[in-house]
Amino acid sequence: MLDVLIVEDDPILLDFLSQEVSNLINVPQENIRTASSVKKGIQLLSLKKTDYLLLDLLLPDGSGVDLAKACINKNPNSKILILTAQAGQYSLPASLLPHVHSLLNKGDGLAPLREAIWDLSRELDSTLPDLDVLTPRQLEFLRLIGEGSDTAQIAQRLKISFSTAQTHRRHITRKLGVKGSALVNLARNLPK
Repeated sequence: MLDVLIVEDDPILLDFLSQEVSNLINVPQENIRTASSVKKGIQLLSLKKTDYLLLDLLLPDGSGVDLAKACINKNPNSKILILTAQAGQYSLPASLLPHVHSLLNKGDGLAPLREAIWDLSRELDSTLPDLDVLTPRQLEFLRLIGEGSDTAQIAQRLKISFSTAQTHRRHITRKLGVKGSALVNLARNLPK
């Protein structure tokens, strides 16, 4: 199971990010460690190897860059996903660049964040489903599952027979190796 540390000083955003990551990579939220400062983040890093770090750069007691350096020193294979409102105000040290998976602007919304989390998670955990195995129609079907539609509703919306819709669902389940509530959870949290 991936070890994830999220460091964000806004408590609402921190809780939201923890839920998003938990849903996207199907890890219980209590297994995702969180901190709201550099000091607390470094304490958590000292306890356990971190596979990936999702952090803000501007924290109340210092720079997220210092925390990223500490993470890489502890585990040189760690990957870093930076989410900040000040993307243009920071230059990252060259030594960190190979470890930074994404640098995202908070103002760009949820879709780029979900996509980056999904890509990074797939890179670190090959057991996560590979969405590239789905046809465009199957991916569309999966997105409709995520919107809360059942097989009959999807058949009607896509103007296909119920039997064809059932076949799509079976193929998706087989290709991804995910079914039931896990499939619905995955569909709800698909990267856009």
